[in-house]
Amino acid sequence: MVHGLRNISLICVGTAIAMLFASCAFPTRTGYDRSIGGYKSTTSAGSESAAGSNSTAGTNVAGNTSGRQTSAGAQKAAAAQKMAATNAPAQRSSTSLEAMAKTWIGTPYVYGGSSRSGTDCSGYVLNIYKDLYGITLPRTAADIYKDGRGSSVSRGSLKEGDLVFFGSFWKIDHVGIYLSGDRFTHASSSQGVTITPMSNSYWSPKYQGARRFR
Repeated sequence: MVHGLRNISLICVGTAIAMLFASCAFPTRTGYDRSIGGYKSTTSAGSESAAGSNSTAGTNVAGNTSGRQTSAGAQKAAAAQKMAATNAPAQRSSTSLEAMAKTWIGTPYVYGGSSRSGTDCSGYVLNIYKDLYGITLPRTAADIYKDGRGSSVSRGSLKEGDLVFFGSFWKIDHVGIYLSGDRFTHASSSQGVTITPMSNSYWSPKYQGARRFR
């Protein structure tokens, strides 16, 4: 009986010791892979993480560089556009000839004058041509008539803006600007700046010809 109990005790003790060795002999390590019979290398994971980090950093650097280049390009384009606008020739006024002439109506006649406070015929024509067409003309009616830049125009072919001349066979002493409707605008010694029909009884007999400068 005693011998049987001793055997049972020994079996129990042996079982306990076996269980203890089973739990301690094979400590668990993170990363053990039964398919390869070993543990996974942490170096690979770390490398992959580092590679991903480097790739992201590279992408960010490339993106930042691209952004800076785009910004620089936009600034250069804006500067070029501003320079072009600065160097562009001034635009001529789109105001019609008659509308501009009417702003001068009533300006008194002053011999040798060429301003809105007083002007003679050639001084008035010079102002209109310079402001409206950008053309500089000689100072006197006779010199304008002889200016080689102008081409002769027949009475029946007159167009708005042509210069019309008056005087005698020997002398050109008056100039005006032809308007549509067979009229002309000029600075008259008796009326100042005005608009007159070409058929006017005083001016029609004095008509000597026309020149076109445009």
